[in-house]
Amino acid sequence: MATASSSPRPSARRLTDIPARVLRPAAIGTGLLANLAYVIVLTDTAGYDLRTPAVFGRPAQSILISLVIAASVVPTLLGWGLLELLERRVPRRATAIWTSLAVLVLVGGLPYNGAGVTTTDQFLLALMHLIAGAAVIPAFVITSLRRS
Repeated sequence: MATASSSPRPSARRLTDIPARVLRPAAIGTGLLANLAYVIVLTDTAGYDLRTPAVFGRPAQSILISLVIAASVVPTLLGWGLLELLERRVPRRATAIWTSLAVLVLVGGLPYNGAGVTTTDQFLLALMHLIAGAAVIPAFVITSLRRS
């Protein structure tokens, strides 16, 4: 009876073998593309009029692709910058500090009040936040753990 080798092929690349300078932007892009696909399917295919809550005196309005892009990219780039700073200043605790802050920001950014929007809108917007978080947070944590 022959035994199979459990080691991966030399040409096979695992997620943890990809450098952080490649994986982190790829995670941001994945979150962005997933959110864009989600919004396009929801609004164009399903015909749902997804609305953003009223903020800063502005009434609730239909969601725009530009808003989806900005909301998917800007916070993740800021998070990436914070993680890089923490990795330089407190390398042993950077991952734990950043993960805690990322989860707090993700949960704190969920649309709770929903002024001017329905409960369905709140739920669908919360899913958008979770999609971006699910793409970015694990990738950033994996790359940060490798550095420490």
